[in-house]
Formats: sequence, structure tokens, C-alpha cells
Amino acid sequence: MKKRIRDHIKQFFLIDDTPHKVAGGAALGIFMGVTPGEGVLTTLIFAYILRLNRLAALAGVLSVNMWTTVVALPLAAAIGGLLFRVNPQALSHDFHRTAALGWQYIFTWNVLSQTAVPLLVGYVVIAVSAAAAVYFGLLYILIKRRKIKEKEHILTRDKMEL
Repeated sequence: MKKRIRDHIKQFFLIDDTPHKVAGGAALGIFMGVTPGEGVLTTLIFAYILRLNRLAALAGVLSVNMWTTVVALPLAAAIGGLLFRVNPQALSHDFHRTAALGWQYIFTWNVLSQTAVPLLVGYVVIAVSAAAAVYFGLLYILIKRRKIKEKEHILTRDKMEL
């Protein structure tokens, strides 16, 4: 029974996958880690549903989870402010003031329309940009690595035949 559970967990987090699935999993993890409120469990569920590599998704979300949300706030405020024509400093100030009042105030229409939505859009733009950069960069590296390994395998096989 123990071996069966261990094998199931190992299979759940199998990294030996296609470059697309590994890069996609990492990009999903980065995206979920940057956006506020998303976490490890949500990332694993989405990776499972989208059939992406769960280990890569877990590594991605854990590498940027929580600390990135705080670090990205000024950039999210700048992007959201630009897109919604709102002062970025006012967005950050309103966010901190609303958070100090309590999270129940974030769902009032005034706060949603003037603070939360511009900030969320800013976070999504940052998350999509970071996820795309990770996806394409990692995909390039993994495909190149796979080609090198295939060449080495062919050379080794040819030497053995001689």
C-alpha cells in the first residue's frame, strides 16, 4: 500500500515530459504566483486540468508566490493607472487605505471600480508577461537540450556499431 501511494505521488509529479508541458507548467506556476490570491493548490488543479507538468507548475508558483505580489504592487499600480487613466500613487494609497479598513470594503462598487479592477488588470499584465517570458525561454532551452541529447545518443550508438 505504501509503495502504491509513493508511486502515485511520483507519477503525479513526473518531470520527464514534453518540453511544451514542462514550459507550460512553469509558466502557469509563474502566472499564478504573481497574481494575488492564487496559491499552490489552485496551480496544481489548473496544471492537472490543462495537462501541464505539475512539478514545473509547483516550482514556478513556489519561486514567486507571495513575495512577488508585494514587489509587483507599484508596477501593477502604474500599469493599471495607465490603462484606466488613474494616478498610480492614488491607486497604491487607496489600496493600502482599503486594506487597513478591512477586506470587506474591497467588494464595494466604488472600491472595485476605482481601485481593485485597475490593480488586478495591472497584475494580470505583469503575470502574463512573466509567464510568456518563462514559457518561451524554457521551451527554447528544453528543445535545445533535447536535440543535444539526441545527437549524443546517435554518436554513442554509431561508435558502438563500429
